[in-house]
Amino acid sequence: MIPQVYIGENWFSLDEVFNSYKNPLCGGVDIFIGVARSAPEDGDVEELHYEAYVSMAEKVINEIIQEAKEKFNIHHCVVHHRTGVVPVGVPSFLVVVWAGHRQEAFTGCRYVVDNVKARAPIWKKEVFKSGKSQWKES
Repeated sequence: MIPQVYIGENWFSLDEVFNSYKNPLCGGVDIFIGVARSAPEDGDVEELHYEAYVSMAEKVINEIIQEAKEKFNIHHCVVHHRTGVVPVGVPSFLVVVWAGHRQEAFTGCRYVVDNVKARAPIWKKEVFKSGKSQWKES
């Protein structure tokens, strides 16, 4: 069983997540996958360390999903966020939104992504190739 909201070290396959919800009224499914990246302007990140206040983050994310359902008429949403060490090139954040039409799916997904990043108590520490590290502001 795929949880609707999951925060932890496990990662579920995209096929498992996509197949976890079926609704013939949904013609649009939007998927966002955030991947740890390294770029010179970011200081050559080697890995990210995520920590979360899990129970509060789950509560906040469920509230965000409910808001998106009301504002954008989406039918279902799955949000997964890793904790622990995430090397560059590995996915860390997944949002999947099912809606009647693509525009609802697009706008609903964007709303969920932006609000999870802004409101959920999930913190990220960047570890650089130099060995230095810093906590990243939301």
